Amino acid sequence: MLKQTVVNQYEGRAIDAASVMPDISAKNILMGFWHNWKSEGGQGYQQGLFAEMALTDIPENYNVIAVAFMKGSGIPTFKPYAYSDLEFRQQVGVLNAQGRAVLISLGGADAHIELYAGQEEALAYEIIRLVETYGFDGLDIDLEQLAITHADNRTVIPAALRRVREYYKKEGRYFIISMAPEFPHLRTDGIYLDYIKALDDLYDFIAPQYYNQGGDGVWVDELNLWVTQNSDAHKKEFLYYLTDSLIHGTRGFTTIAADRLVIGLPSNNDAAATGYVVNPRSVIDALSDLEKAGNPVRGLMTWSVNWDNGRDKHGKPYNWEFLNRYGYLTGGETSVPEGPSVPTGLNSISQTSSSILLGWQLASGTHPIQSYQVYRNGMSIGVTTTPPFSDSGLRPDTDYHYQVSAKDRHGNNSGLSKTLTVRTLSAGGTAPEWVAGSLYKDDDLVTYRGVTYICLMVHTSTSWWAPDKAMSLWQRA
Repeated sequence: MLKQTVVNQYEGRAIDAASVMPDISAKNILMGFWHNWKSEGGQGYQQGLFAEMALTDIPENYNVIAVAFMKGSGIPTFKPYAYSDLEFRQQVGVLNAQGRAVLISLGGADAHIELYAGQEEALAYEIIRLVETYGFDGLDIDLEQLAITHADNRTVIPAALRRVREYYKKEGRYFIISMAPEFPHLRTDGIYLDYIKALDDLYDFIAPQYYNQGGDGVWVDELNLWVTQNSDAHKKEFLYYLTDSLIHGTRGFTTIAADRLVIGLPSNNDAAATGYVVNPRSVIDALSDLEKAGNPVRGLMTWSVNWDNGRDKHGKPYNWEFLNRYGYLTGGETSVPEGPSVPTGLNSISQTSSSILLGWQLASGTHPIQSYQVYRNGMSIGVTTTPPFSDSGLRPDTDYHYQVSAKDRHGNNSGLSKTLTVRTLSAGGTAPEWVAGSLYKDDDLVTYRGVTYICLMVHTSTSWWAPDKAMSLWQRA
């Protein structure tokens, strides 16, 4: 039990948006680490430069943010690098109001954490102080190297977190506990297992780092192959079989339930020495295969949001590549009460090498539907009053992930539709030229004088009914 003086100190405190601890228990997770230090040259593995930014600049699809780091000699602590305590808490409050959780991450690659028996209550008090000062919603254990086993860390940290969880439980709030170990430490003799066993009844998810491990990996009998972390040729196999091993406690790894497992990947080559995924299909297909096998994981973690928004050594922006690839995982879960219904039947009417034409069934609601918001890879790309919607300027032979939401005249928004994945045609793949005397059916695509049209009504074409003249039969795609 924490001393009564600790409990009394925070009684009667002001309640604001950062006082809320969002419930993420039923949500997919897209977790990103956030840097609490100055961006300088040479910090990237390829000499790039990460972006400094406020928490409120992180796109909403990142629904769990881990602030790096809580560390220091003695009892580790945290202080914002570029903001006052109040400014930082206000930023956390904005994310909390959006249903996003902000965790404080304990450790880091260069952290010297040294705790001894008898310091459990002091550590618990410091964690509570940071929560009450900055609005944190939980703590992520990110110990690396010697800090994992140093001194009494393996007993003091879990004991302190148990006290903190109990403290907030009595307040009616839920304190999140997560971990981000390097995956080799999760083998059956791994040095992270003491933390997992001590917190097995408490932790919410574990996000193993599937990066910075070079040629380490997993032996797969089914493939008769040692699948390594740094193999681009077998990246999907590495992602699938390592995750499968953790879910089932096989191939020499400990067991982590699928609904408590998040895969950790680097945002780009500047973020990690190895582990960057060249082809996003490797991740998307591995996640899909896990789900088909009845083992859907909670989502993805990345180091880091700052690198996702950073630049390479030539100054070229990374332009949120990780978010654009995988933001579809957290594209919304619920509808607004009395708001529009979620649009259904999202489908691809047609594709070219640079465009995709989308259709869906109309939403309904208490109030008239005003518009539809269309999302590609988790980011809004446009608004239309009615389907269809054409998305252009795309890359050939590339997968895109779409969702749609509805908005009524009173400003109520529906939840997002189920995700639709569509691949553009290969370069040179275009709709056939319109020809007189041909039978055309609904939704057929043709090209006429360099413009693509979609057929609105079954008919046999004549020279008088060319697409640019017969508006009742054809519509520009």
